[in-house]
Amino acid sequence: MITWQKSLNNLILTSLLVITPVHTNTYLRAQSLQSSQNSSIKILIKEELFFGLSKPNGGTISEEQWQQFLNRVITPRFQEGLTVMDGYGQYLNSSGSLNREKTKLVILIYENNHKRNQMIEEVIASYKRAFHQESVLRVTSSVKVSF
Repeated sequence: MITWQKSLNNLILTSLLVITPVHTNTYLRAQSLQSSQNSSIKILIKEELFFGLSKPNGGTISEEQWQQFLNRVITPRFQEGLTVMDGYGQYLNSSGSLNREKTKLVILIYENNHKRNQMIEEVIASYKRAFHQESVLRVTSSVKVSF
């Protein structure tokens, strides 16, 4: 049962990785056609931060611990808004072992500036220090948005 569930999870994750970029590009092309008619379109920075919930000693970061970190560290720096999603991922750690773990994905969209970049670096450093993490995956992209 567990093997079947892991296979299903891997299939879903792979499908999302394959399907999402196609969908995103189609949406951006559709928006581009309307750009001359819509003056509220802006080019902003999108940050995706992947916070693994496994501890090096074999435990996991609890939902309560995550909420405290979110409320004390992330939210004060990004009061304008953010999105948090639950995820499941895998990666090779520095010793070459495959790790699978639950993950919190934080998505931030903001105007590009040095202060925001510094705040994100502070969030990452704080998480690594507080929970003894090897890394936090950070994906940065330029996006076209409208409100």
